[in-house]
Amino acid sequence: MIEGKLKYKGKIGKELTVEQGYDAARICAINALAALKSEIDDLDQVERVVRTVGYVNCVEGFTKHPKIVNGASELLSEVFGNNGIGARLAIGISSLPEDSPVEIEIIFKLKKIQLGQV
Repeated sequence: MIEGKLKYKGKIGKELTVEQGYDAARICAINALAALKSEIDDLDQVERVVRTVGYVNCVEGFTKHPKIVNGASELLSEVFGNNGIGARLAIGISSLPEDSPVEIEIIFKLKKIQLGQV
C-alpha cells in the first residue's frame, strides 16, 4: 500500500506481471520497515532478519514465486547487508485480502539494549 491504497491489484500471471509483483513485494518490505521503525525509532537496533515469508496471489500453474519475493528480500539486503538475509519462504496462493498481489511477513531480531541506553 502507498498512502493507504494498493498500488497493484490482481493475480500475478493474469492482471499483473512478474515485474509488478516484484515491485509490490518491495513496497510490502518498505511498509514493514516503516512499521518497525515507528516502534523502535532506529533501524540500527535490528541485528538481523530472521525470516521472510512471501504470499503470492497468482494463477494456477504459476511457478515464479521466488522472483516475486525477491522484491522484498533484495530490499532487506540493501538495507541490512548480509544481516538482511534470513530464511525465506515463497508461497503461491489463490487469493489475498482486497485482491492484493503480495503479502510479506518479516521476523526481525533486535539487538539487546543496555539499561540506560533508551
